[in-house]
Amino acid sequence: MRVEETDVVVVGGRLAGSATAITLARGGHRVVVLEKRRLPSDTLSSHALVPSAVAETARLGALDRLLALRPPRSPWVHVGAGDVQVHEHWSAVDGIGYGLCIPRIDQDVELARTAEAAGADVRMDAEVVDVVWRGGRAAGVRVVQDGEEREIRARLVVGADGRRSTVAARVGAWQPYRASRNGRGAAYRYMTDPQVGTRWHETMSQWRWGTTIGYTFPIPGERMICMLMPPAERIAELRRDPEAAWSRLVAEDPAGIGERLRGAAEHTKIRSTAETISFFRASSGPGWALAGDAGHFKDPVIGSGQRDALRFGRRLGELVGPVLDADGEDHELDDALRTWERERDRTCMASYHWGSRESRPIAPATPLQREIIRTFDGHRGQLADNFGRVRDPERIVGPRVVALGLLNALHRFPEQRGAIVREALGELPIEAGIRLDRWLGRRLFRASTTRPSERGDVAFPPAPRPRRAAEPTGGSGEAAGAPAAEASPAPAA
Repeated sequence: MRVEETDVVVVGGRLAGSATAITLARGGHRVVVLEKRRLPSDTLSSHALVPSAVAETARLGALDRLLALRPPRSPWVHVGAGDVQVHEHWSAVDGIGYGLCIPRIDQDVELARTAEAAGADVRMDAEVVDVVWRGGRAAGVRVVQDGEEREIRARLVVGADGRRSTVAARVGAWQPYRASRNGRGAAYRYMTDPQVGTRWHETMSQWRWGTTIGYTFPIPGERMICMLMPPAERIAELRRDPEAAWSRLVAEDPAGIGERLRGAAEHTKIRSTAETISFFRASSGPGWALAGDAGHFKDPVIGSGQRDALRFGRRLGELVGPVLDADGEDHELDDALRTWERERDRTCMASYHWGSRESRPIAPATPLQREIIRTFDGHRGQLADNFGRVRDPERIVGPRVVALGLLNALHRFPEQRGAIVREALGELPIEAGIRLDRWLGRRLFRASTTRPSERGDVAFPPAPRPRRAAEPTGGSGEAAGAPAAEASPAPAA
Protein backbone atom coordinates (compact mmCIF):
# COMPACT_ATOMS: atom_id res chain seq x y z
CA MET A 1 0.00 0.00 0.00
CA ARG A 2 1.27 3.46 -0.87
CA VAL A 3 2.01 5.57 2.19
CA GLU A 4 2.19 9.37 2.32
CA GLU A 5 3.15 11.73 5.13
CA THR A 6 1.58 15.10 5.92
CA ASP A 7 0.91 17.29 8.95
CA VAL A 8 -2.89 17.38 8.83
CA VAL A 9 -5.45 15.45 6.81
CA VAL A 10 -8.89 17.04 6.49
CA VAL A 11 -11.71 14.72 5.46
CA GLY A 12 -14.32 16.84 3.67
CA GLY A 13 -13.63 19.78 1.38
CA ARG A 14 -16.68 21.99 1.80
CA LEU A 15 -17.03 24.95 4.18
CA ALA A 16 -15.68 23.66 7.49
CA GLY A 17 -12.96 21.58 5.86
CA SER A 18 -11.85 24.42 3.60
CA ALA A 19 -11.79 26.92 6.48
CA THR A 20 -9.59 24.60 8.54
CA ALA A 21 -7.30 23.87 5.60
CA ILE A 22 -6.93 27.53 4.63
CA THR A 23 -5.92 28.56 8.14
CA LEU A 24 -3.42 25.75 8.63
CA ALA A 25 -1.93 25.97 5.14
CA ARG A 26 -1.38 29.68 5.54
CA GLY A 27 0.52 28.87 8.71
CA GLY A 28 2.95 26.80 6.68
CA HIS A 29 1.57 23.36 7.50
CA ARG A 30 1.24 20.54 5.01
CA VAL A 31 -2.49 19.90 4.62
CA VAL A 32 -4.23 17.29 2.50
CA VAL A 33 -7.99 17.76 1.93
CA LEU A 34 -9.98 14.70 0.83
CA GLU A 35 -13.43 15.35 -0.65
CA LYS A 36 -15.56 12.29 -1.41
CA ARG A 37 -17.45 13.96 -4.26
CA ARG A 38 -16.20 15.99 -7.18
CA LEU A 39 -17.01 19.67 -6.83
CA PRO A 40 -19.05 21.41 -8.04
CA SER A 41 -21.91 19.40 -6.56
CA ASP A 42 -24.97 20.54 -4.65
CA THR A 43 -25.79 19.75 -1.04
CA LEU A 44 -28.86 20.31 1.12
CA SER A 45 -28.45 23.73 2.71
CA SER A 46 -30.09 27.09 3.32
CA HIS A 47 -27.19 28.53 1.25
CA ALA A 48 -27.38 31.74 3.28
CA LEU A 49 -24.41 33.73 4.57
CA VAL A 50 -25.44 36.30 7.18
CA PRO A 51 -23.03 39.26 7.63
CA SER A 52 -21.00 37.47 10.32
CA ALA A 53 -20.58 34.55 7.88
CA VAL A 54 -19.64 36.92 5.05
CA ALA A 55 -17.04 38.39 7.41
CA GLU A 56 -15.66 34.89 7.93
CA THR A 57 -15.19 34.44 4.18
CA ALA A 58 -13.31 37.74 4.16
CA ARG A 59 -11.00 36.56 6.96
CA LEU A 60 -10.33 33.42 4.95
CA GLY A 61 -9.58 35.35 1.78
CA ALA A 62 -12.55 33.92 -0.15
CA LEU A 63 -14.90 36.92 -0.28
CA ASP A 64 -13.56 38.38 -3.52
CA ARG A 65 -14.05 35.02 -5.20
CA LEU A 66 -17.65 34.89 -3.97
CA LEU A 67 -18.40 38.46 -5.02
CA ALA A 68 -17.08 37.65 -8.51
CA LEU A 69 -20.15 35.41 -8.85
CA ARG A 70 -22.19 38.65 -8.73
CA PRO A 71 -24.58 37.70 -5.91
CA PRO A 72 -27.05 40.39 -4.80
CA ARG A 73 -25.87 42.04 -1.62
CA SER A 74 -28.69 41.91 0.90
CA PRO A 75 -28.49 44.68 3.53
CA TRP A 76 -32.08 44.04 4.61
CA VAL A 77 -33.70 41.34 6.70
CA HIS A 78 -37.47 40.92 6.90
CA VAL A 79 -39.82 38.87 9.09
CA GLY A 80 -43.45 38.53 8.07
CA ALA A 81 -46.14 36.94 10.24
CA GLY A 82 -49.67 37.75 9.14
CA ASP A 83 -50.31 41.46 9.62
CA VAL A 84 -46.90 41.93 11.27
CA GLN A 85 -44.13 42.89 8.82
CA VAL A 86 -40.77 43.93 10.26
CA HIS A 87 -37.97 45.24 8.02
CA GLU A 88 -34.53 45.85 9.50
CA HIS A 89 -30.99 46.51 8.38
CA TRP A 90 -28.27 44.04 9.29
CA SER A 91 -25.75 45.23 11.85
CA ALA A 92 -22.28 45.44 10.34
CA VAL A 93 -19.66 42.83 11.31
CA ASP A 94 -16.08 43.87 10.53
CA GLY A 95 -17.54 46.59 8.33
CA ILE A 96 -19.75 44.15 6.38
CA GLY A 97 -23.42 45.07 6.63
CA TYR A 98 -24.94 42.72 4.07
CA GLY A 99 -25.76 39.06 3.66
CA LEU A 100 -25.20 36.85 0.62
CA CYS A 101 -26.95 33.78 -0.71
CA ILE A 102 -24.97 31.71 -3.17
CA PRO A 103 -25.93 28.17 -4.18
CA ARG A 104 -23.57 25.70 -2.58
CA ILE A 105 -22.73 24.24 -5.97
CA ASP A 106 -20.78 27.49 -6.55
CA GLN A 107 -19.99 28.55 -2.99
CA ASP A 108 -18.16 25.37 -2.02
CA VAL A 109 -16.00 25.46 -5.13
CA GLU A 110 -14.71 28.95 -4.32
CA LEU A 111 -13.83 27.96 -0.74
CA ALA A 112 -11.97 24.89 -2.03
CA ARG A 113 -10.10 27.04 -4.56
CA THR A 114 -9.13 29.41 -1.76
CA ALA A 115 -7.74 26.44 0.17
CA GLU A 116 -5.70 25.41 -2.87
CA ALA A 117 -4.40 28.95 -3.27
CA ALA A 118 -3.34 28.90 0.39
CA GLY A 119 -1.23 25.82 -0.28
CA ALA A 120 -3.52 22.94 0.68
CA ASP A 121 -3.52 19.79 -1.45
CA VAL A 122 -7.22 19.39 -2.31
CA ARG A 123 -8.21 16.02 -3.80
CA MET A 124 -11.64 15.16 -5.21
CA ASP A 125 -13.28 11.75 -5.62
CA ALA A 126 -11.32 10.60 -2.59
CA GLU A 127 -13.28 8.30 -0.27
CA VAL A 128 -11.92 7.81 3.23
CA VAL A 129 -12.67 4.28 4.42
CA ASP A 130 -10.81 4.07 7.70
CA VAL A 131 -8.83 5.91 10.34
CA VAL A 132 -5.31 4.67 11.06
CA TRP A 133 -4.33 4.31 14.73
CA ARG A 134 -0.95 4.27 16.40
CA GLY A 135 -0.43 4.07 20.14
CA GLY A 136 -4.12 4.80 20.80
CA ARG A 137 -4.06 7.94 18.67
CA ALA A 138 -5.52 8.78 15.28
CA ALA A 139 -2.48 8.83 13.03
CA GLY A 140 -3.93 9.15 9.54
CA VAL A 141 -6.53 7.69 7.19
CA ARG A 142 -6.94 5.10 4.50
CA VAL A 143 -8.41 6.53 1.32
CA VAL A 144 -9.51 5.09 -2.01
CA GLN A 145 -8.95 7.27 -5.08
CA ASP A 146 -8.85 6.22 -8.72
CA GLY A 147 -9.36 2.64 -7.62
CA GLU A 148 -6.24 2.62 -5.47
CA GLU A 149 -6.17 2.41 -1.70
CA ARG A 150 -3.45 4.34 0.07
CA GLU A 151 -2.56 5.44 3.56
CA ILE A 152 -2.00 9.06 4.49
CA ARG A 153 -0.31 9.49 7.84
CA ALA A 154 -0.82 12.73 9.74
CA ARG A 155 -0.47 14.07 13.21
CA LEU A 156 -4.04 15.40 13.14
CA VAL A 157 -7.13 13.97 11.45
CA VAL A 158 -10.02 16.43 11.00
CA GLY A 159 -13.42 15.01 10.10
CA ALA A 160 -15.37 17.69 8.22
CA ASP A 161 -17.45 15.17 6.33
CA GLY A 162 -20.96 16.13 7.38
CA ARG A 163 -23.65 14.67 9.60
CA ARG A 164 -23.02 11.10 8.38
CA SER A 165 -19.34 11.47 9.09
CA THR A 166 -17.17 8.45 8.39
CA VAL A 167 -14.53 9.90 10.69
CA ALA A 168 -17.05 10.22 13.55
CA ALA A 169 -17.97 6.57 13.13
CA ARG A 170 -14.36 5.38 12.96
CA VAL A 171 -13.21 7.30 16.05
CA GLY A 172 -16.15 6.08 18.15
CA ALA A 173 -18.05 9.38 18.27
CA TRP A 174 -20.99 8.54 16.00
CA GLN A 175 -23.69 8.57 18.69
CA PRO A 176 -24.33 12.14 19.91
CA TYR A 177 -24.25 12.76 23.62
CA ARG A 178 -27.00 15.33 23.16
CA ALA A 179 -29.65 15.59 20.43
CA SER A 180 -33.07 17.01 19.65
CA ARG A 181 -35.59 15.53 17.21
CA ASN A 182 -36.60 17.80 14.37
CA GLY A 183 -40.23 18.79 14.13
CA ARG A 184 -39.89 20.42 10.71
CA GLY A 185 -38.79 19.24 7.33
CA ALA A 186 -37.15 21.39 4.69
CA ALA A 187 -37.82 21.73 0.96
CA TYR A 188 -36.26 24.24 -1.40
CA ARG A 189 -35.95 25.16 -5.07
CA TYR A 190 -34.53 27.93 -7.27
CA MET A 191 -36.58 30.20 -9.54
CA THR A 192 -36.50 33.57 -11.25
CA ASP A 193 -37.05 36.52 -8.93
CA PRO A 194 -40.06 38.59 -10.02
CA GLN A 195 -38.90 41.44 -7.76
CA VAL A 196 -35.57 42.22 -9.45
CA GLY A 197 -35.02 45.97 -9.29
CA THR A 198 -36.92 46.38 -6.01
CA ARG A 199 -35.77 46.22 -2.39
CA TRP A 200 -37.10 42.67 -2.17
CA HIS A 201 -34.19 41.54 -4.36
CA GLU A 202 -31.89 42.94 -1.67
CA THR A 203 -33.72 41.37 1.28
CA MET A 204 -33.42 38.08 3.12
CA SER A 205 -36.93 37.23 4.30
CA GLN A 206 -38.56 34.89 6.77
CA TRP A 207 -42.29 34.21 6.41
CA ARG A 208 -44.41 32.59 9.13
CA TRP A 209 -47.92 31.24 8.60
CA GLY A 210 -50.01 28.36 9.88
CA THR A 211 -47.56 25.71 11.02
CA THR A 212 -44.97 26.59 8.35
CA ILE A 213 -41.90 28.81 8.20
CA GLY A 214 -40.54 29.86 4.82
CA TYR A 215 -37.54 31.79 3.51
CA THR A 216 -36.82 33.73 0.33
CA PHE A 217 -33.26 34.78 -0.53
CA PRO A 218 -31.99 36.48 -3.73
CA ILE A 219 -29.19 34.64 -5.52
CA PRO A 220 -27.00 35.40 -8.58
CA GLY A 221 -28.48 35.57 -12.07
CA GLU A 222 -31.62 37.53 -11.10
CA ARG A 223 -32.91 34.42 -9.36
CA MET A 224 -33.97 33.46 -5.87
CA ILE A 225 -34.17 30.46 -3.58
CA CYS A 226 -37.31 29.64 -1.65
CA MET A 227 -37.19 27.20 1.26
CA LEU A 228 -40.37 25.93 2.95
CA MET A 229 -40.20 24.31 6.39
CA PRO A 230 -43.55 22.69 7.24
CA PRO A 231 -44.06 20.01 9.89
CA ALA A 232 -41.84 17.06 9.02
CA GLU A 233 -44.75 14.77 8.18
CA ARG A 234 -45.75 17.05 5.27
CA ILE A 235 -42.51 16.28 3.44
CA ALA A 236 -44.12 13.01 2.35
CA GLU A 237 -46.73 15.06 0.45
CA LEU A 238 -43.96 16.96 -1.35
CA ARG A 239 -42.39 13.70 -2.46
CA ARG A 240 -45.63 12.09 -3.64
CA ASP A 241 -46.82 15.08 -5.66
CA PRO A 242 -44.16 17.83 -5.51
CA GLU A 243 -45.79 20.60 -7.54
CA ALA A 244 -49.27 20.27 -6.05
CA ALA A 245 -47.98 20.04 -2.48
CA TRP A 246 -45.66 23.03 -3.00
CA SER A 247 -48.55 25.10 -4.41
CA ARG A 248 -50.77 24.18 -1.46
CA LEU A 249 -48.16 25.29 1.06
CA VAL A 250 -47.56 28.63 -0.67
CA ALA A 251 -51.30 29.22 -1.11
CA GLU A 252 -51.78 29.01 2.66
CA ASP A 253 -50.08 32.43 2.93
CA PRO A 254 -51.39 34.30 -0.13
CA ALA A 255 -50.67 37.82 1.12
CA GLY A 256 -47.20 36.92 2.41
CA ILE A 257 -44.89 34.48 0.70
CA GLY A 258 -47.52 33.86 -1.97
CA GLU A 259 -47.32 37.49 -3.05
CA ARG A 260 -43.51 37.46 -2.87
CA LEU A 261 -43.39 34.50 -5.27
CA ARG A 262 -46.10 35.71 -7.64
CA GLY A 263 -44.68 35.84 -11.15
CA ALA A 264 -41.67 33.61 -10.41
CA ALA A 265 -40.82 31.21 -13.24
CA GLU A 266 -38.28 28.62 -14.36
CA HIS A 267 -38.65 26.59 -11.20
CA THR A 268 -36.07 23.87 -10.57
CA LYS A 269 -36.93 20.51 -9.06
CA ILE A 270 -37.63 20.44 -5.32
CA ARG A 271 -35.03 19.07 -2.94
CA SER A 272 -36.31 18.02 0.48
CA THR A 273 -35.50 16.26 3.72
CA ALA A 274 -37.55 15.22 6.73
CA GLU A 275 -34.50 14.44 8.87
CA THR A 276 -32.63 17.35 10.42
CA ILE A 277 -31.86 16.08 13.91
CA SER A 278 -29.87 18.64 15.90
CA PHE A 279 -26.96 17.28 17.93
CA PHE A 280 -23.62 17.63 19.67
CA ARG A 281 -21.06 14.87 19.24
CA ALA A 282 -17.87 14.47 21.20
CA SER A 283 -15.69 16.40 18.75
CA SER A 284 -12.11 16.03 19.88
CA GLY A 285 -9.87 13.21 21.01
CA PRO A 286 -6.34 11.89 20.71
CA GLY A 287 -5.20 13.17 17.34
CA TRP A 288 -8.66 13.88 15.89
CA ALA A 289 -11.40 16.53 15.69
CA LEU A 290 -14.86 16.79 14.12
CA ALA A 291 -15.55 20.14 12.44
CA GLY A 292 -18.74 21.57 10.93
CA ASP A 293 -21.81 19.34 10.76
CA ALA A 294 -19.72 16.28 11.60
CA GLY A 295 -19.46 17.43 15.21
CA HIS A 296 -22.44 19.74 15.74
CA PHE A 297 -25.61 20.38 13.77
CA LYS A 298 -28.44 22.85 14.33
CA ASP A 299 -31.81 22.77 12.63
CA PRO A 300 -31.57 24.79 9.38
CA VAL A 301 -34.65 26.75 10.41
CA ILE A 302 -32.26 29.37 11.89
CA GLY A 303 -29.77 29.43 9.02
CA SER A 304 -26.66 29.45 11.25
CA GLY A 305 -24.84 26.34 10.12
CA GLN A 306 -22.66 27.93 7.46
CA ARG A 307 -21.51 30.72 9.73
CA ASP A 308 -20.46 28.27 12.42
CA ALA A 309 -18.80 25.89 9.94
CA LEU A 310 -16.62 28.74 8.67
CA ARG A 311 -15.95 30.31 12.06
CA PHE A 312 -15.01 27.16 13.94
CA GLY A 313 -13.16 25.67 11.01
CA ARG A 314 -10.98 28.78 11.15
CA ARG A 315 -10.74 28.68 14.94
CA LEU A 316 -9.65 25.05 14.84
CA GLY A 317 -6.73 25.98 12.61
CA GLU A 318 -5.84 28.96 14.77
CA LEU A 319 -5.78 26.98 18.01
CA VAL A 320 -3.90 23.89 16.84
CA GLY A 321 -1.52 25.69 14.47
CA PRO A 322 0.89 26.96 17.16
CA VAL A 323 1.11 23.49 18.72
CA LEU A 324 1.96 21.96 15.35
CA ASP A 325 4.43 24.80 14.70
CA ALA A 326 6.30 24.11 17.90
CA ASP A 327 6.22 20.36 17.35
CA GLY A 328 4.62 20.22 20.77
CA GLU A 329 3.81 17.14 22.78
CA ASP A 330 0.73 15.09 21.95
CA HIS A 331 -1.01 16.18 25.14
CA GLU A 332 -0.59 19.83 24.09
CA LEU A 333 -2.33 19.11 20.79
CA ASP A 334 -5.15 17.32 22.59
CA ASP A 335 -5.53 20.22 25.03
CA ALA A 336 -5.81 22.64 22.12
CA LEU A 337 -8.46 20.44 20.48
CA ARG A 338 -10.46 20.27 23.71
CA THR A 339 -10.20 24.05 24.14
CA TRP A 340 -11.56 24.47 20.62
CA GLU A 341 -14.47 22.11 21.25
CA ARG A 342 -15.37 23.87 24.49
CA GLU A 343 -15.33 27.28 22.75
CA ARG A 344 -17.56 25.99 19.95
CA ASP A 345 -20.07 24.47 22.35
CA ARG A 346 -20.32 27.57 24.54
CA THR A 347 -20.84 29.76 21.48
CA CYS A 348 -23.35 27.48 19.74
CA MET A 349 -25.50 26.33 22.66
CA ALA A 350 -27.86 29.31 22.52
CA SER A 351 -28.48 28.93 18.78
CA TYR A 352 -28.91 25.16 19.22
CA HIS A 353 -31.75 25.85 21.64
CA TRP A 354 -33.19 28.49 19.33
CA GLY A 355 -33.22 26.03 16.43
CA SER A 356 -34.82 23.32 18.56
CA ARG A 357 -37.45 25.81 19.69
CA GLU A 358 -38.27 27.00 16.16
CA SER A 359 -38.41 23.41 14.94
CA ARG A 360 -41.36 22.56 17.15
CA PRO A 361 -44.27 21.52 14.88
CA ILE A 362 -46.64 24.16 16.22
CA ALA A 363 -48.04 27.30 14.70
CA PRO A 364 -45.14 29.78 14.45
CA ALA A 365 -47.46 32.77 14.15
CA THR A 366 -49.66 32.64 17.23
CA PRO A 367 -51.01 35.94 18.61
CA LEU A 368 -48.31 35.92 21.30
CA GLN A 369 -45.50 35.31 18.81
CA ARG A 370 -46.82 37.92 16.39
CA GLU A 371 -46.97 40.53 19.14
CA ILE A 372 -43.45 39.68 20.31
CA ILE A 373 -42.24 40.19 16.74
CA ARG A 374 -44.24 43.43 16.51
CA THR A 375 -42.33 44.88 19.48
CA PHE A 376 -39.24 45.05 17.24
CA ASP A 377 -40.95 47.15 14.57
CA GLY A 378 -39.13 50.46 14.42
CA HIS A 379 -36.22 49.29 16.61
CA ARG A 380 -33.29 49.09 14.22
CA GLY A 381 -31.38 45.84 14.07
CA GLN A 382 -32.92 43.84 16.92
CA LEU A 383 -34.25 40.83 15.01
CA ALA A 384 -31.42 41.15 12.51
CA ASP A 385 -28.92 40.76 15.36
CA ASN A 386 -30.68 37.53 16.28
CA PHE A 387 -30.38 35.99 12.81
CA GLY A 388 -26.91 37.46 12.32
CA ARG A 389 -25.59 35.94 15.56
CA VAL A 390 -24.44 39.33 16.81
CA ARG A 391 -26.15 38.61 20.13
CA ASP A 392 -27.68 35.48 21.61
CA PRO A 393 -31.44 34.95 21.13
CA GLU A 394 -32.32 35.01 24.84
CA ARG A 395 -30.60 38.39 25.20
CA ILE A 396 -32.67 39.86 22.35
CA VAL A 397 -36.03 38.25 23.17
CA GLY A 398 -35.59 38.87 26.89
CA PRO A 399 -38.12 39.14 29.73
CA ARG A 400 -39.02 42.76 28.89
CA VAL A 401 -39.81 41.95 25.25
CA VAL A 402 -41.81 38.85 26.18
CA ALA A 403 -43.79 40.76 28.82
CA LEU A 404 -44.59 43.56 26.38
CA GLY A 405 -45.62 41.08 23.71
CA LEU A 406 -47.84 39.26 26.21
CA LEU A 407 -49.60 42.45 27.28
CA ASN A 408 -50.19 43.50 23.67
CA ALA A 409 -51.50 40.06 22.74
CA LEU A 410 -53.94 40.05 25.66
CA HIS A 411 -55.13 43.50 24.62
CA ARG A 412 -55.49 42.81 20.89
CA PHE A 413 -57.02 39.33 21.18
CA PRO A 414 -59.28 39.32 24.26
CA GLU A 415 -61.22 36.31 22.98
CA GLN A 416 -57.99 34.22 23.04
CA ARG A 417 -56.66 35.29 26.42
CA GLY A 418 -56.82 31.82 27.92
CA ALA A 419 -54.78 30.28 25.09
CA ILE A 420 -52.30 33.18 25.16
CA VAL A 421 -51.70 32.79 28.91
CA ARG A 422 -51.28 29.02 28.56
CA GLU A 423 -48.76 29.52 25.77
CA ALA A 424 -46.80 32.05 27.84
CA LEU A 425 -46.75 29.72 30.87
CA GLY A 426 -45.58 26.89 28.63
CA GLU A 427 -42.62 28.98 27.47
CA LEU A 428 -41.39 29.73 31.00
CA PRO A 429 -39.63 26.38 31.63
CA ILE A 430 -38.06 26.62 28.17
CA GLU A 431 -36.66 30.06 28.97
CA ALA A 432 -35.39 28.84 32.34
CA GLY A 433 -33.72 25.80 30.79
CA ILE A 434 -31.91 27.86 28.16
CA ARG A 435 -30.58 30.28 30.76
CA LEU A 436 -29.54 27.41 33.01
CA ASP A 437 -27.54 25.91 30.15
CA ARG A 438 -25.81 29.26 29.59
CA TRP A 439 -24.79 29.35 33.25
CA LEU A 440 -23.73 25.70 33.40
CA GLY A 441 -21.90 25.97 30.09
CA ARG A 442 -19.16 27.93 31.79
CA ARG A 443 -18.59 25.02 34.18
CA LEU A 444 -19.52 21.75 32.47
CA PHE A 445 -18.19 20.07 29.36
CA ARG A 446 -20.33 17.74 27.24
CA ALA A 447 -23.24 17.89 29.67
CA SER A 448 -25.94 15.62 28.25
CA THR A 449 -29.04 16.71 30.17
CA THR A 450 -32.06 17.45 27.95
CA ARG A 451 -33.71 20.84 28.47
CA PRO A 452 -37.39 21.68 27.84
CA SER A 453 -36.60 23.22 24.42
CA GLU A 454 -35.30 19.85 23.20
CA ARG A 455 -37.11 16.70 22.10
CA GLY A 456 -34.76 14.01 23.24
CA ASP A 457 -36.73 11.04 21.83
CA VAL A 458 -34.26 10.77 18.97
CA ALA A 459 -33.73 7.66 16.88
CA PHE A 460 -30.30 8.45 15.49
CA PRO A 461 -29.32 6.56 12.31
CA PRO A 462 -27.03 3.60 12.89
CA ALA A 463 -23.36 4.17 12.16
CA PRO A 464 -22.04 2.86 8.87
CA ARG A 465 -20.49 -0.57 9.23
CA PRO A 466 -16.74 -0.36 9.63
CA ARG A 467 -14.74 -1.51 6.67
CA ARG A 468 -12.60 -4.54 7.31
CA ALA A 469 -9.18 -3.24 8.20
CA ALA A 470 -6.18 -4.03 6.06
CA GLU A 471 -3.07 -5.43 7.68
CA PRO A 472 -0.75 -2.76 9.10
CA THR A 473 2.00 -1.68 6.76
CA GLY A 474 5.53 -1.33 7.97
CA GLY A 475 5.68 1.01 10.94
CA SER A 476 2.11 2.32 10.64
CA GLY A 477 0.95 0.89 13.95
CA GLU A 478 -2.58 -0.38 14.55
CA ALA A 479 -4.69 -0.61 11.43
CA ALA A 480 -8.08 -0.20 13.04
CA GLY A 481 -9.96 -0.38 16.30
CA ALA A 482 -10.79 3.13 17.42
CA PRO A 483 -10.93 3.67 21.17
CA ALA A 484 -14.32 4.72 22.42
CA ALA A 485 -14.87 8.46 22.37
CA GLU A 486 -14.23 10.06 25.71
CA ALA A 487 -17.34 10.04 27.84
CA SER A 488 -18.66 13.23 29.28
CA PRO A 489 -16.79 13.95 32.52
CA ALA A 490 -19.68 16.04 33.77
CA PRO A 491 -22.68 14.54 35.54
CA ALA A 492 -26.13 15.32 34.19
CA ALA A 493 -26.97 18.82 35.29
